[in-house]
Amino acid sequence: MRKTLPLLALLLPSLLVLDAAAATPLRPWLEYRTIMWVGDGAGGQPEKFPLFCQRLRDMGVNTAMVYGASDPAPLWQNQFPYYVENLVNRGLCLKWNSQVKDWDKFVTDWSKAGRVTAALVRDFCLDDPQWRDWARDQVRQSATRNGPHQPLAYNLRDELSTTYSANPFDYDFNPVALASFRRWLKTQYPSLGALNAEWETAFAQWDNVTPFTTDEIKNRMASGLALPRGNPDWQELEALKFDPATARQSPTRWNFSPWADFRAYRDGSLANALEDLRQTAHGVDPQTPVGIEGTQMPAAFGGYDLWKLSRVLDWVEPYDIGNARQIFGSFMPGRPIITTVFESDTGHARRRLWHLLLEGDRGCIVWWSEDCIDFHSADDALTAKAKALAPALREMTSPLAQLFLGAEPERDPIFILYSQPSLQVDWLLESTVDGSTWLRRFSSFEAAHNHAAQARDGWLKALEDLGYSPQFISAEQIESGQLAAGSNAVLVLSSAWALSDKAVQQLSLFAAGATQDRLLFDDWPGTFDQHGKLRRSSPTHPFEDTERFTGNPALYAAERLRPSPPGAAVDLAGWLAAKLQPRRPALSLTPADRVRVHRFRVPDGRLLAFERNVEYAMSESLQQAGGNEALEKPVQLNAALPQREHIYDLNTQTYLGYADHIQFTLDPWRPSLFALTANKIPAASILSTLAGPQP
Repeated sequence: MRKTLPLLALLLPSLLVLDAAAATPLRPWLEYRTIMWVGDGAGGQPEKFPLFCQRLRDMGVNTAMVYGASDPAPLWQNQFPYYVENLVNRGLCLKWNSQVKDWDKFVTDWSKAGRVTAALVRDFCLDDPQWRDWARDQVRQSATRNGPHQPLAYNLRDELSTTYSANPFDYDFNPVALASFRRWLKTQYPSLGALNAEWETAFAQWDNVTPFTTDEIKNRMASGLALPRGNPDWQELEALKFDPATARQSPTRWNFSPWADFRAYRDGSLANALEDLRQTAHGVDPQTPVGIEGTQMPAAFGGYDLWKLSRVLDWVEPYDIGNARQIFGSFMPGRPIITTVFESDTGHARRRLWHLLLEGDRGCIVWWSEDCIDFHSADDALTAKAKALAPALREMTSPLAQLFLGAEPERDPIFILYSQPSLQVDWLLESTVDGSTWLRRFSSFEAAHNHAAQARDGWLKALEDLGYSPQFISAEQIESGQLAAGSNAVLVLSSAWALSDKAVQQLSLFAAGATQDRLLFDDWPGTFDQHGKLRRSSPTHPFEDTERFTGNPALYAAERLRPSPPGAAVDLAGWLAAKLQPRRPALSLTPADRVRVHRFRVPDGRLLAFERNVEYAMSESLQQAGGNEALEKPVQLNAALPQREHIYDLNTQTYLGYADHIQFTLDPWRPSLFALTANKIPAASILSTLAGPQP
């Protein structure tokens, strides 16, 4: 288990519940895995399959892929490791196996046809016992076929969603799903009367309880009536602005609970299905980790409550949209996280893969064999893309990379709150301007324009620019008291609109008696309860005016990439530097340098990694976001150390001397890597000495 600062010891028990519950430990994933996503071309000429495997090795790939229903014999006969892709092809993902072939056309036609509720029935109901039985059988067959060959991992499904990506739509009004929803509601409310009081409804019996559709909750918002009839006044909705100071004059308008509870249930429905299938796989093959690929940004739709998903996965490959990679990294310590390589040049691929390895990634999936091997050539020649990626892939499996992969990361006790109820509330507040076109607020739009996501990224980047290594913490962890009152932690609440009474109580205990600011925020936290209902008054304690950033944190992430420094209204890093002065980072540089610092411990010393803190956020088109040009230039740095130590440049494996600072030029395309030791070590064995005894 990797060590971190003392506060994390309080967080680990719940974070590692999967490992603790496993009857048989999962097979260790200790080395970096360079994986090829294999298309049909590889099997076109079976007699050339050994040559295909050799070309993968030539490229620096050490793991291949087989489909869940395919025969893995060609791979294991050639002694080539592999993972199993897409065990469940129907139901978890609607992109390829549903009646909806064109989502844009589907929602457009639905709107033109009168937006009828009957269309809100998902092709595959995740709560349907028949679908569950079928899916379990698919998993069992694949695990039975592959388990004896010890695959690297099982992927239940790529790009799964309860809708399509994270697009908004009110799936699933299937009677089976609604019955399951009502059973779930009975665990959330002590009585039907309590539910009616929260929702402002008048259901006479549980069997009549039906959630609000998005149109219905927007009708409540536009009219201010608890149970409005007819269609929403879309112009009234578009003009609606949320102001906490005046909202309580019309509180029903801002009671989203009949809609938000269904969103929370749908998130749980996906997580429950994944846990069921994960346990099914482990029932046959208890040692191979089970996960998913191609996850979306944190969102109100699609089932993307990243905390719930993290509870039911052994590994994950997230699309890095809306800080999803960092969030999963905080929620899944010690469990493998990998990425997909869409780049086709050495520089961009190497830079991002090193960045992710320093964040803790244990592998990458190269997309895909058809782009990397010329199957029409006599010798299955590597393509230009493959030749460009090869140096980066080999670097990821080098002894230097392995040294950092096996080191213990040091994190700071600075946390950013992840609150799924707040994401739900925020979506309704942000989408009022869309009027009736809310259903076209696709996840591709959210990835580029969602204010809450941009604000979250602003806080994260500002803390990193200051030299900190922050982490995310879920509202559920807050509620369970995992922020200790006696710790030296700081919590950032960005767009934290919705908090439970229990969370507010725990935050009050956390902040009580503190002589320094411990809660930093932008929008007023806890304006709504965890069901999305506007509180009669916002919690005043523990939130104080002096802890609120009154600028726009959403602008910082973009402004910091410009050649000129951010103005005072968006200089979140400057504001944080003053607030966190008593908690200075262990090693910091000037925020204007835009440098990310990673710290690690090894048996005989410490490791430091410096990289330009560029924006790696992925777009919905799976391309990396641009705009980093101002940071793609070398920068001269002088990093002050807490004390004098022996310093080694790990990139060149040379001894730099005994000093209390490191002067160097940071290349924007690869990290600068150093080791610090109390005792001088032989130059000829720097890496092996630092790595320590190997198992």
